[in-house]
Amino acid sequence: MKNNFENENLTLYFEGEINSYNAEDVEKEIDEILRNKNIKSVVINMENLSYISSAGLRIIVRLKQKYNDVSLVKVPSSVYDVLEMVGFENLMIIERIG
Repeated sequence: MKNNFENENLTLYFEGEINSYNAEDVEKEIDEILRNKNIKSVVINMENLSYISSAGLRIIVRLKQKYNDVSLVKVPSSVYDVLEMVGFENLMIIERIG
């Protein structure tokens, strides 16, 4: 997973699909990225994400529980619809594409 860590701000780049088959691996990769970092905010760039299941949504919820400042950017319409349906726009900033 691509990421960028600068000035205590972490950007994660979600790509492809996050589903029940790969969510555990994605979460382990994120845990490794987070290890030994002092993080103020997490931005998740979803520009190249085509699908997210409830397993993927749990990853985002866990990040939000750990870090107060979590936002989702460049969210494609298909993914935004899922986030909106479960009420994520009430939990964090979501910037959709277009």
